Amino acid sequence: MILAAWLALAGPVPADLRFEPWFAEHGVAVSIARVPNGIPWVRGVAELPVSADGVLAVVRDYAGYRELMSPAVKEVSVLEQNPGLTRLHFVWPYPFPLRNRDAVVAYRDERFDGGAVGVSWQNAAKAGDPKEGVRIRRVAGETRIDPLGPERCRVTYTFLGDLGGRFPRAAEETAWRKEPVGYVLALRRRLRLPMPPANSTPQP
Repeated sequence: MILAAWLALAGPVPADLRFEPWFAEHGVAVSIARVPNGIPWVRGVAELPVSADGVLAVVRDYAGYRELMSPAVKEVSVLEQNPGLTRLHFVWPYPFPLRNRDAVVAYRDERFDGGAVGVSWQNAAKAGDPKEGVRIRRVAGETRIDPLGPERCRVTYTFLGDLGGRFPRAAEETAWRKEPVGYVLALRRRLRLPMPPANSTPQP
């Protein structure tokens, strides 16, 4: 019932967020929507010299998410897979004496306005799911892929920056900065695309 209710909702990224430019690195333009007294949303945008279908195949290869997100993720297991909806269990390693973090996340196929495709995700734990360490209960975001031509597309990766606890501000900022750039670089590795230099800015 919980999953059915979630599937009936619009995408998990609030429509009224106000993203402000933050930095650019490795060809990824990163912006942030800071929420007063709350957890920010972070967005990374990059253009890749490959078809939208090529990126979509990697994004929907849930069995390969451990490889895609290594080394940031310790373990990814597929709990449930149905047409258009997949539930995954993630475990993130944290250094001693901190406990690892985990989350159960449902991924849903999406078709966005303008012909874009991708996936959205949101926390979707159920009774009997595996658990390790501290459960992150606020997980949400989306990967949007806009075709720009036969062999070019724009990838927009948006996520809620919940780290599963309170940490020094500098540590939080570092984690938020790393994730969108790391995600795009991981896509490039899986697609066997060249890596842009660190100081490169996104192409217009």
